Amino acid sequence: MAKKRKRRASDRSGKLIDEIVSSRPESQFLKAGRDTGTFLRHYFSDVPYEHIRDLTPVVMGKAAMSHLDFAKTRKPGTALLRILNPTLSTHGYESPFTTIEMVNDNMPFLVDSVSAAISRQKLAIHMTVHPILQVQRDRRGKFLKISGDLGGENYIKESFIRLSIDRETDTHRLKILEQEIVKVLSDVRIAVCDWQQMRDKMLATASELSHLPTVSDKQVCYESEKLLRWLADDHFTFLGFREHKLRNKAGKTYLSPVKGSGLGLLATDERGGNSVELTKAMQKHTHSKDLLIITKANSRSTVHRYSYLDYIGVKQFDNNGKVTGEKRFIGLFTSVAYNERPRNIPLLRLKVERVLEDLSIDPSGHRGKALTNILENYPRDELFQSSITDLVRTSLGILNLQDRGQVKIFLRRDAFRRFLSCIIYVPKEKYTTAVRRRVEEILQDELDGISVDSSVQIADSPLARMHTIVRTSAANTIRTNTKRIEKRIEATVIDWRDHLRVQLVKKFGEDEGLSLFRKYGEGFSPAYEGETEPRIACLDIKRIDGLLKTEHDDYLLLHKPSDCASDRMNLRTFRQNEPLALSDVLPFLENMGTPVRSERPYSIQLPDGNYFWIQDFELQFSEASKIDIELAAARFQDGFRQALSGETESDNFNHLILSAGLEVRQITLVRCYAKYILQLGIPFSQNLMEEVLVSHSKLAGKLVHLFELQ
Repeated sequence: MAKKRKRRASDRSGKLIDEIVSSRPESQFLKAGRDTGTFLRHYFSDVPYEHIRDLTPVVMGKAAMSHLDFAKTRKPGTALLRILNPTLSTHGYESPFTTIEMVNDNMPFLVDSVSAAISRQKLAIHMTVHPILQVQRDRRGKFLKISGDLGGENYIKESFIRLSIDRETDTHRLKILEQEIVKVLSDVRIAVCDWQQMRDKMLATASELSHLPTVSDKQVCYESEKLLRWLADDHFTFLGFREHKLRNKAGKTYLSPVKGSGLGLLATDERGGNSVELTKAMQKHTHSKDLLIITKANSRSTVHRYSYLDYIGVKQFDNNGKVTGEKRFIGLFTSVAYNERPRNIPLLRLKVERVLEDLSIDPSGHRGKALTNILENYPRDELFQSSITDLVRTSLGILNLQDRGQVKIFLRRDAFRRFLSCIIYVPKEKYTTAVRRRVEEILQDELDGISVDSSVQIADSPLARMHTIVRTSAANTIRTNTKRIEKRIEATVIDWRDHLRVQLVKKFGEDEGLSLFRKYGEGFSPAYEGETEPRIACLDIKRIDGLLKTEHDDYLLLHKPSDCASDRMNLRTFRQNEPLALSDVLPFLENMGTPVRSERPYSIQLPDGNYFWIQDFELQFSEASKIDIELAAARFQDGFRQALSGETESDNFNHLILSAGLEVRQITLVRCYAKYILQLGIPFSQNLMEEVLVSHSKLAGKLVHLFELQ
């Protein structure tokens, strides 16, 4: 099926190209007929049909001929570039896009390098045309003819690139874009031209390692030599080279470039051509036993990929084994280098072997296989850059973390203190793009970073892995607090329901806790989650579960939250299907001397689809801070329940439940005496008696207790 679809697309493309040729677009200097057809067929041969199907053959033909006319004169070793908004009068066609046209010697990395430059200017590419044409020119670079064959005597390969990008009419922005592309084309040219020399330099440097006079670790030396040869074997894209010498002056150590040694992007003094005073950290690393320095440079590549350049420094030694300088290569590891297994890469295989040895783990055992898998999938840049000590510490931490759904972070500071490498593990089901951005913000804040770059791996493990590079200033001396960073990330990644699950298990045990979470953990409303702590929710869940199972009928809870005012307390009600009506509740609470200041209703969806309601009433009571809330709660809840159900009357005598510490039965006694006195004809109303007794609640309580002693 795939082959059929591909063949159909090819047939449609061929038909459309025939229509373009049939439109007979004219060129300023190309002969009509065969030459025109040859050019057009080569020009559009590799353009996907989906990119050109909505364009008219006439417009495409004129655009191609306009590009060819632009290429009429070009000397080898130079690049032609123009950025235009095509017009009918000038170019013979119109386009809703801005067009970039280039003609250059054919070389690698042109399209992806220019595309990255365009992306850096926040512009999108809508179509790419990139034919490689066999062109014949005269000595002055004037176009003579094009060959229809892949090769030909006196023909040279030329790269024609035409890009349609977002329309841009701001001349200043177009000028910046043009300057950026000119710089990129220059960088590509010098890197490609010097590629063979840089590769030869690496092979020669590898040979030097095999003849070092004094080496403490022969195995490291052997593996380092093999690594350089491996890199030269199409595993490293060489972009720059320069030699440096160590020099001491006035008690300070400098690393100075050797004039005339630069190649590629480092051929001129504009890029790192000045002497650099070594900091203490740099001196320590320079005089270490490591033969190679593998890290990331401070600048991004303008060639091939817009990522930070890989830096490979090979130390130079005198006959006494003293470090005298460095041969520095900059470039990019190829995709093959990133995809190859560590056990097949020199030096990395030695690191893996020594990590297993240091941890005394049998490679054939369960933990050994798990550790090997960790190292196999370890961020490749980290394997290249980390010391054995760093790898032992981090890989053991990851091994102990396996299958545990928790947040964990591992930090490694660059040897030159230019960045911190952060490996962060978060539960896979919690990972989102928003989480990544928030984690990056936390790391940048905690580590005083200038910029961050992240890559993410989501595999079969329950954990997602972020690898974040936080770049810092050279003066950054901040002390990292890993525990604090983990807590901040955890607060972002681990949500309320995760905390609820932990609290339920902690309070009720693994079996009951998980059972309660499965029943109710996903049913709470966002409002409830935002206003209720998980430890409080555990108690609510247990009460709801008991009510639904008819284990009790305790649907009221008087309590005093830790953060409430001294004259406030809360009454929580629990009801299935529908909440209590406010119009019914307010008068009863008013008569109990606890007017309602606010009410927050929360709905909980039950497993059967029905709802359960929690209402949280904030009550005002001036003596709230003076009462024992646990002792008062039972009396208050009983009084409110009986009043609400009609078992007892609801009047101001109910104030005495809290103010005098009386129970419902005792208040009923007071109420009976009041009614008896009214029957005797005493000229005082019940309201007056209620008011007097409530105003003297302590005395009222003593009278009741005195009566009970009789």
